[in-house]
Amino acid sequence: MMNRKQSGLTMISWIVVIGLVGIQGVMALRIIPVYINYSTLKTVMDDMQAKASIKGMTGKELNKAFRKRLKTNNLYDLASDKEAFKFKKIQGGYNLKADYEERGAILGNLEFVATFNYQVDVLTK
Repeated sequence: MMNRKQSGLTMISWIVVIGLVGIQGVMALRIIPVYINYSTLKTVMDDMQAKASIKGMTGKELNKAFRKRLKTNNLYDLASDKEAFKFKKIQGGYNLKADYEERGAILGNLEFVATFNYQVDVLTK
C-alpha cells in the first residue's frame, strides 16, 4: 500500500480563503471611495493655494469659490457640510482647514470611521 501525500487545498480551505477574500473585497469597495474623495479634496485645496484668480477675494468670496470647486469635482456632500471647513484670517490671506470624518457601513453592523485633517494657506494679497 502506497501512502499518498495531499497536495493543494481541501474544499473547506478553499471556502475559507474565498470568504476572506470576499470580505476584504467588500471592505475595499466601501472604504476606497472615501479616500479617493479625500485625495480630490486635497487637490482642490492645493489648487486654491496656487491660483492667481483668488487674489483680492474676501473670505466670503473665497468660501463660495471653494465650495463651487468642490461641487465641480463631485464632492457635493463635503460642499454642503458647513462644519467641515474653517477659514481663518492670517496675514496676507486665509488659512483653509478641512477637519471632518466619514462613517459608513461595511457589512451588517460592522462600520468604519475615517477622520481627515488637512490645511493650506491661501494668499489673497
